[in-house]
Amino acid sequence: MRQTISRPPVYRISLVQFALTFTCALLFLLRSQDAAISALAGGLICAIPNAYFIHKAFMYTGARQVENVLQSFYQGGTWKMLLTAVGFAAAFKLIQPLDFFALFITFCAVQCVNIFVSKIAKI
Repeated sequence: MRQTISRPPVYRISLVQFALTFTCALLFLLRSQDAAISALAGGLICAIPNAYFIHKAFMYTGARQVENVLQSFYQGGTWKMLLTAVGFAAAFKLIQPLDFFALFITFCAVQCVNIFVSKIAKI
């Protein structure tokens, strides 16, 4: 009898982050269009690199793949940091005028989704 461990549904984390990003952008639209665009950028700066990390980190499973799993985690973490830095640089350069409050509040709100990871993914 062969037992396998199923992959946790971690993709749900990304779905929640993208949903929260768009919700925050809609709420900031009540303030101004610039705030909404900044909030959207802040959420995407967090959600896109995290989605890439989740994809990369959970690419391999099983005890025989331990080296691949470890390498994927390192690569995913490195790319997540780089993508986040590039996202902030692009936002500061391209979005004029930039609402710093909306950008950082939405970034932090979407980042806080990681606190509730076990509840979202039902791990």
